Amino acid sequence: MLGDVELGGDLRRRLYRAFLDVFLLRLIAEEPLWGYRLMEVLRERYGVRVGPPVLYPLLASLERRGMLESCEVPVGGRRRRVYHITGSGLEYAKRFEEVVREALDL
Repeated sequence: MLGDVELGGDLRRRLYRAFLDVFLLRLIAEEPLWGYRLMEVLRERYGVRVGPPVLYPLLASLERRGMLESCEVPVGGRRRRVYHITGSGLEYAKRFEEVVREALDL
């Protein structure tokens, strides 16, 4: 049988993976971020490991849907794609929080 701490961690990771798009939006709402940094923050803060084959298509999808905008920023002779949240992305993340609250009030 799993201990309470292990079980809680597993449930958290499952939630973050299932709603990865929303958690990306929330992180980017805190501050503009780039792909590699997003992977680090997800691992450090939530214990979720997400690689480039999952992350970058998801970011591109969020951008196509108008929830994120990106721009290239020169950094040490290289270019970094930095993502910023849009009003639509903020609204989507806010609506997610409302839905979760409603579901937990059952």
